[in-house]
Amino acid sequence: MHAHPLLSSLLVVSLGLASPALASGNETPPAERPLRILLTNDDGVAGAGLLLLRDTLCAAGYQVTVAAPAADRSGTSAALTLNQALRVTRSQFLCGDTLRPSLAVGGTPADAVLFGLWSMGTERPDLVISGMNSGQNVGRAVNHSGTVGAAVTAAEEGVPAIAVSIGLNFQDANTGFSQTTAAAPHAAAFVKTLIEKLRDTARHGDALLPDRVALNVNYPVVLGADGLFDPALVEEPRVTALGHGEVVHPQYVQISTTPEVFVAVGSICGLQVACEAETVDHADTTALERGEISITPLTVDGAVSPWLRARIHARLRR
Repeated sequence: MHAHPLLSSLLVVSLGLASPALASGNETPPAERPLRILLTNDDGVAGAGLLLLRDTLCAAGYQVTVAAPAADRSGTSAALTLNQALRVTRSQFLCGDTLRPSLAVGGTPADAVLFGLWSMGTERPDLVISGMNSGQNVGRAVNHSGTVGAAVTAAEEGVPAIAVSIGLNFQDANTGFSQTTAAAPHAAAFVKTLIEKLRDTARHGDALLPDRVALNVNYPVVLGADGLFDPALVEEPRVTALGHGEVVHPQYVQISTTPEVFVAVGSICGLQVACEAETVDHADTTALERGEISITPLTVDGAVSPWLRARIHARLRR
C-alpha cells in the first residue's frame, strides 16, 4: 500500500477539521487517553471483517466494544426494531490485556449501535466504526447499506462514525472474490492510519469529526498481472462525492406455481448486468474503479444549501 502523505491535508480541507468541531463531552480529551471505539457491522457479530478490524484496533491500543447484529442483516439501511423484544447475548473478548464486552443484538445494525451506545452509559465512545464489509458501498448502494446505516445512526447520536467496505473486483469473480479477503488486512491497516490522522488533526478537546458527519470508506481491490491483490497498486486516498451509480438492482421473478409470490434477485452491476455511466464528478464509484481509496463525507441532518431552498421556494410560488 502506498504511503498516504496527502491524507492529513485532504481531511483538513475537505472535512473542516481545521475549524472547531463539536466537543465530544468526554471529561478527558481523546488525545490524552486510549480512544474508546464501538465496533459494529451488518454481517453479524461473527463476521470476518469485524473480527479482523477488532483485532487490529485492539493491537493498536484502543478500547474496543463490539455491538453488532446477531446474524447477517445486510441491506437494512438504518432500519430500527420498535415495540418488539430484542434478544442480546453478551460475551467477552481479549483486547490487549483486558477483557472487553461483545454484544450480539437480535436486530438491525442501527439497533446494535443504539443498544451499544446505551450499554456504554456515560462512557460514550469517541468513534463508531461499522465494518469491514465484503463488497463496496458506493453510489446508490449507500442508501440501502446496513454498514453505512449503522454509521449514520451513530452520527445522528452525535458520535463520530466511519463505515468501512472492501470492494469486489469482478475480474476475481471466478475465485469467489478471494482477493477481497486478501485485501482485508491492508484495509484494516488503513483504517488504523485514518483514525490516527483524525486524532492528530482534531483540535484539543474536540471530537474526531464535525458534528453529524460520518465517513464512508471504500477500499479498492487492485489485481496485479498474476490476478492477485497487489497493495502497491492501491492509489492515494481521495475525498469523494456520493455517486449516482448503481451497484445492485433487484429483478423480480414470478414463481409460476404461485402467481402472487415473487423472488427478488439482486443483480450486481458489472457482474450480471452492465453498470450505468456515473454522472457525478469526483464520485466514489469512479474513484474505486481507478483503484483509489474513497473517503466520502456524509451529512446526516438532511440539510440542503440555501440556494436550493430558495430555488424550490421560487418554483412553488409560480
